[in-house]
Amino acid sequence: MLDPRLEIEDQTPPVSLVAALADYAASFAIGGAAAIETARHCLIDALGRGFDALRDPDCAASLGPVVPGAVMPGGARVPGTSLELEPAQAAFCTALMLRHCPGEGRWPDSRRGRAADSLGAILAITDYQARKATMEGASPPRVRDVLAAIAKALEIQGVLAAFDEDACPASVPPLLRLAGVASAAIATAQLGGGSGQIAMALSNACMDRNLLIPLDGRDVPGRSDWAAADTIGRAVRHACQAMATGRRSFLTSADLSIVSLAGKLLGARPSIPKRPFGSAVIERLAGLRQPQDGTRVMAAFQAAVDRYFPIRQAQRIRALFAAPERLDDLPVSELIAALVTNGSR
Repeated sequence: MLDPRLEIEDQTPPVSLVAALADYAASFAIGGAAAIETARHCLIDALGRGFDALRDPDCAASLGPVVPGAVMPGGARVPGTSLELEPAQAAFCTALMLRHCPGEGRWPDSRRGRAADSLGAILAITDYQARKATMEGASPPRVRDVLAAIAKALEIQGVLAAFDEDACPASVPPLLRLAGVASAAIATAQLGGGSGQIAMALSNACMDRNLLIPLDGRDVPGRSDWAAADTIGRAVRHACQAMATGRRSFLTSADLSIVSLAGKLLGARPSIPKRPFGSAVIERLAGLRQPQDGTRVMAAFQAAVDRYFPIRQAQRIRALFAAPERLDDLPVSELIAALVTNGSR
């Protein structure tokens, strides 16, 4: 049995990259105030755009269970709707909603990663985990945990894109594939996975042939949005399957060959640092912010909330997001509860 947490210098570069990524997803702590604030703005920006997207009947009609009526009471909820689904389908629906609204977000770095791409997985898993923890009498994840996960997902996308932006076949959108890898790693960690489980989940996401979606440049409405949402849903499925194996830290020799191939596909090379992942991407985004940017994003979010929700619910949501310290300490299940509807949408 082989442990992917062995010293990175004792491994081949492809395995070292995946091992470093798995260790980062499992244990690295995002603690900087500027990083958390920037991640919060990414969350607010994405949700505001998502609520505007839900006003489009075509987007709203695309959301729901795979089989009509196959809901999951107590499962993961989709913000802005009354849907309760198993986490993978909830991640698909949330990602589709967050991607559907035209235009780029203010903070996500469109060249090296988008916060909204992984946010569907992060929200679905954390809501499911929070509701499960509450039912079991355990401490649920907080909104701060969501913000840290956003920062880590952006870091994974940004670092991997910097390693080798040409590592993917030409027909595969690099950011789309890297968003799936980041989502699989972060989702597995959120589910309590060890380094071995995270390594297997992200490796399977990296090699998922369903990501080989030919995008030939033609403007097909909704095509890229659906592809991105499907990638995120499949990433959550890979995370859940990795957890179901029962392994926490150890990999067999056969598993290690899969991890090695995944590292090659991600652009591993001998010059990769021993500890390549940290918080540089979110800190770079924080440094690009202007003082007025936070105000603009909040104003756009509040306007989107007012357009979508009934007056009293919109007022409650606006009050909730007006106090960052209170918001960060809120259980994720309570946040999502404030953002769902009563079945009319």
